[in-house]
Amino acid sequence: MKIKSVELSDVNRELQKMISSGKVLIGSKEAIKALRGREKGAKIVIHASNCPEEIKEELKEIGKEGDEKNTVYEYPSNSLELGLACGKPYSIASLCIMDAGESEISRLLSHNFQSKKRR
Repeated sequence: MKIKSVELSDVNRELQKMISSGKVLIGSKEAIKALRGREKGAKIVIHASNCPEEIKEELKEIGKEGDEKNTVYEYPSNSLELGLACGKPYSIASLCIMDAGESEISRLLSHNFQSKKRR
C-alpha cells in the first residue's frame, strides 16, 4: 500500500508544478474539445475516479482515435481530491494537459502505464 501512496504524492507534486508552469484545460467539456482537435497540442487527459462513466468512455475512445494516441489517466481518487491536488478550491472531474511546463508528469504517467502493462 505504501507504493500506491508514494505514486499518488508524486502525481500530486507534478500536477502542482504543471498548473503553475504549464497550460491546462480544466473540465470534461474542455478536455473532450481538446481531444477532438479543436485545441492543438492535447497530450494527456486525467480524470477522477468518480468521473461519470459516459465521460470516461468518451475520453478513452477519443484518445484512441487519430494518428497520435493520447494518454488517458485515471486519477486514483475522487474529483474533490483532484481539484485539491491542482491547488483549486473546487472539484475537477477531468483536465487536459496542453503543455506540461516544468513538470515531469508525462514521464511519470508513462512510467506508471508501463508498470501496469507488465502486471
